[in-house]
Amino acid sequence: MKGERKMKKSEKGAFCETYGATIENQVLEYLLENQDLDVAVGDMAKELDISRPKAYEVTENFEKKEYLVKSRVVGKTQLYKLNKANVRVKIFLRNFDECLQLVIDEHSGKRPTVNAPMSIGVASARQF
Repeated sequence: MKGERKMKKSEKGAFCETYGATIENQVLEYLLENQDLDVAVGDMAKELDISRPKAYEVTENFEKKEYLVKSRVVGKTQLYKLNKANVRVKIFLRNFDECLQLVIDEHSGKRPTVNAPMSIGVASARQF
């Protein structure tokens, strides 16, 4: 769309800037950004510029932790969706929203505000 700025693959978002740009956090941030979409692992790997095997490894790990659920199959491609019923995913979503608010505040010149204690999210976001 006109005026829409797409992030370069090498750019990291506010979530990764806050919690570290590990591959797991990059995948998590991608899933948070696309929280209402069904995601194909191959597409995610390409978008994040990570190997497909690594993307499948992280996806499998997140599925075991119940961060992700299989949503549907299109052709031969299994799609996944963020499991918003998972308690930790709810924390990740809240932290993601806080990170976005910080970016908005920084760009608007406002003093950053935090609505929830960040220490809860920091502990959870690092427990991969």
